[in-house]
Amino acid sequence: MTISKSDSASKKHGMFFLGNVLVSLGILVVTTGGSWDISNHLLNRPETFFSTPHFVLYSGVMIALSGAVLVMLKRSDELKTENRVSTSLVQIGIALLVGAGPFDFLWHSNFGLDGLLSPPHLVLICGMVFSSVGAFLSTVKRLAEKSHLTKHILTVIGILPMWLSATGLFFSFSLPFSKTDYFDFNPNPVFGAVFATLAFPFLISMMLSMAYVANGKKFGFISVTGATLIVINMATSIIPNPWLHPTIPFYLFTLVPIVLCDLMLNLSANKMRTYFTGGIFGMLGYFVYYPLITHVYNKIETNQIVSASMTAKIYFEMILSVFPLIVIPCAVMGVIGAMVCHRVIRSVMRPVSSQLS
Repeated sequence: MTISKSDSASKKHGMFFLGNVLVSLGILVVTTGGSWDISNHLLNRPETFFSTPHFVLYSGVMIALSGAVLVMLKRSDELKTENRVSTSLVQIGIALLVGAGPFDFLWHSNFGLDGLLSPPHLVLICGMVFSSVGAFLSTVKRLAEKSHLTKHILTVIGILPMWLSATGLFFSFSLPFSKTDYFDFNPNPVFGAVFATLAFPFLISMMLSMAYVANGKKFGFISVTGATLIVINMATSIIPNPWLHPTIPFYLFTLVPIVLCDLMLNLSANKMRTYFTGGIFGMLGYFVYYPLITHVYNKIETNQIVSASMTAKIYFEMILSVFPLIVIPCAVMGVIGAMVCHRVIRSVMRPVSSQLS
């Protein structure tokens, strides 16, 4: 039985697509393990390289690596041209991820507990960002061919790794978690607060807008993507700390404005309304990134010791003093994030549209 060239090409396209999905899924597991690892640090739980969060993290690396192998093996000549940038990003990202493992082991062996902005962690996070962006750029071009349910799943698997890995990178330059017995990589407190105020609203708005624009501006994708992020953050940052359990209803309420914005865009998707919802998304930064954001603003607001049992108290004390100061720049960065998202998606989807025509 012979296999036609078209069947062979279709199979290669399918395996290439699967490889990119596995890369995204692997990075999602990596970021989940990384967030859990940060929570363990904050709770002062004993840690070695062979901790459970590290096991989750490097299991994700293996999933992403298997996906990258498929991406490399199943590229046809057509795919090499169409996805040159995205594939290169996956290659660079996976190389950094694989190299971060032994680098992290050596760092732990020589210096014990490492800070958030340690060189191995920075290598790992950059690998996560490159890999997730590259995989998403290839995946988003095929979303239009999928069923509605599959689109929801692929949107979450594609966007969440980018969102969480970028969050990890931004927190590395804003959280005061990088001072150890050997090194002090902590950012300046004022720089950290300003950086967080500008970067996180931009990121939230861009990611939620991307879930919307990449799927033909259909209802539900914003809500599902936002809800999944909130559940992951809650599972890795709030639930591990028993003192934060009473604040879970407050945190879940963050989803309400996200769903309302989704409904608003469903009623009318004109450009001004899109930018308005982007501004709303931007203003959610202080709430979406609870409880870690407490440590950023505390350094310049009250400079208290943010223990596990005091985190919620300090966070809610700062709302009335901090949020009014940051709400306008957060809204502005949210609008900018929505604008950038539209430009990025247009440039990514244009080659696909031209090929179909």
